[in-house]
Order: sequence, then structure tokens, then C-alpha cells
Amino acid sequence: MNLLIWILVSFGITISITHGKIFKKFRKKTWDIYPLLGELFACPMCLGFWVGIFLNLTWRSVTGNMFLDGFLSLTTCFASYCILWAIALKDV
Repeated sequence: MNLLIWILVSFGITISITHGKIFKKFRKKTWDIYPLLGELFACPMCLGFWVGIFLNLTWRSVTGNMFLDGFLSLTTCFASYCILWAIALKDV
């Protein structure tokens, strides 16, 4: 159950930052000031890795390793994003 909660928190943070309306101005300003960082905040796969590391450092680790948490978050965030995107486009 802890793993599922961790994954959902990771996904929620990642999607909120990369696609949430509340962060739209933040993403635009970041992109204008430093495009490479702006790209990070627009990419669910890229940001998912760093969210996993952030959760490892601030909340809990589900794997016991910071980098494994980052890759777990990256994988689950990107896979969830792709599945939900396909459902939204009715490709599935």
C-alpha cells in the first residue's frame, strides 16, 4: 500500500507541475529565463526522476536507494501519463 501511495504522490506532483494550469506561468517564465530548465518542467519523464529523488530526501524511500526511487518515479509517471493520454485521445 505504501508503494501505491508513493507512486500516486509522485505522479500527482509531476503532472501538476508539467501540465497543471496553476504552474503555467511558472513553466513559461522558467522556459524564457533558462530553456533547459523550462524543458525539465514541461517533461513528465524528466521531472518524474527528480520528483522521485525529492520524495526520497523529504518523505520516504520505497526502494532504499535515492536513484532507484528516481527511476521508479520516472517509469511510473511516464507510463501513467502515456496511458492516460491514450485514454483521453480514445486510442485505447
